[in-house]
Amino acid sequence: MNWFTDLFTQPSVANSVLILSIVIAAGMALQLIRFRGISLGVTWILFVGIFLGQLGISIDPHVSHFAKEFGLILFIYSIGLEVGPGFFRSLKSGGIMLNGLATLVILLGCLLTVVFIKLSGEPAEAMVGTLYGAVTNTPGLGAAQQTFADLNGGVHNPLFAQGYAVAYPLGVVGIILSIVVMRSIFLKQGKDEDAIFQQNARFNGLELFYWVASKVQSHDEKKAEKDRAKIEAKKSRAARIAAQNRLNEHDNKPHLFYIFIGIALGVILGMVPIYFPGIPVAVRLGLAGGPLIVSIIISSIGPDLRFPTHTTKSANLMLRETGISLFMATVGLGAGDGFLQTIANGGYMWVVYGFIITIVPCFVVGLIARYLCHLSIYSVAGLIAGSHTDPPALAFSNTLCPNNESSVAYTTVYPLTMFLRILAGQILVILL
Repeated sequence: MNWFTDLFTQPSVANSVLILSIVIAAGMALQLIRFRGISLGVTWILFVGIFLGQLGISIDPHVSHFAKEFGLILFIYSIGLEVGPGFFRSLKSGGIMLNGLATLVILLGCLLTVVFIKLSGEPAEAMVGTLYGAVTNTPGLGAAQQTFADLNGGVHNPLFAQGYAVAYPLGVVGIILSIVVMRSIFLKQGKDEDAIFQQNARFNGLELFYWVASKVQSHDEKKAEKDRAKIEAKKSRAARIAAQNRLNEHDNKPHLFYIFIGIALGVILGMVPIYFPGIPVAVRLGLAGGPLIVSIIISSIGPDLRFPTHTTKSANLMLRETGISLFMATVGLGAGDGFLQTIANGGYMWVVYGFIITIVPCFVVGLIARYLCHLSIYSVAGLIAGSHTDPPALAFSNTLCPNNESSVAYTTVYPLTMFLRILAGQILVILL
């Protein structure tokens, strides 16, 4: 039975695959645990990895490094494929205001992180990890880790994952709690939320273009004709995309050629050095930013070029879940060594910092959205959930909303938010 013992104890590819499979399977099983309908999701994989890492269990470092980076690429790329078709469209019309508010949420979180680093003296790596746990954004964590490794000769710091793991649970709770409190405040004002929604709805989507065209026509008939032509062009493109998607629904081929060509182009783009004045080293988009940008572009222009870049929801979900599971498992195993000692030596304060980073931007932007932008609680809830790219918060928001307003706000801000979250982590690591 020596072979069986060696399989669990001796570093090898088989040992690494076995340990990773156990970590992922155990984490997936724990996802069934819910509190009032809310689950920590794939974060359970991270916690299982940390637990086993604390016990001294590890895998071959070369296998771990590959699994983590390739898992991150698969995860990021699948997200880009999903949000790409609506990314540029979400920046137009009524989405400008919502995306501006979501950007403010991101900026406030980053600002609070910098303040805590300066005032508390906590390691910047730990606080950046705490930031991404507080906002429940895993891709941003991966991008920050990758940038740190690029700047430090490939060396990885476990404090990123430890800060993330400590702050994540209250991050999930804090986002939902913020929505609950704001809903209570807004409803006490006695305003009809449905009426607010209907009042604002006319300024969303293509209706805004019709409204602009009708106003301009009284002053400049020629310009109004151009506006109408643009609207018709947008309708035509939307129809082509819809037709292409209907064809893709009956196409069961995975089209891996376009996926891996896109990944290859993303890796190349991510490694291109970018120089900024005052920064001694080159900045790169990395293995997170490069594939994300390429996947957004490819999925956005694919229908116009008649490329089968579309993936079914099940295929996209398989890529995403496989990628994030590999990433979480390897990060957890790497962060587990010394995790409890870190918490005992002051890391418990990261929980406090993380909770503040979660709720303060939610309330500040939520109040601005309500009293300055006159949004309903349904839009505010979707905005808050989307600015944190947090599906549990969206699910909760939908239980409050009698229409699809929360989902519309969520999907409107999600693409830009995901991009900015990934970019912000890299900038923070470079500057701090």
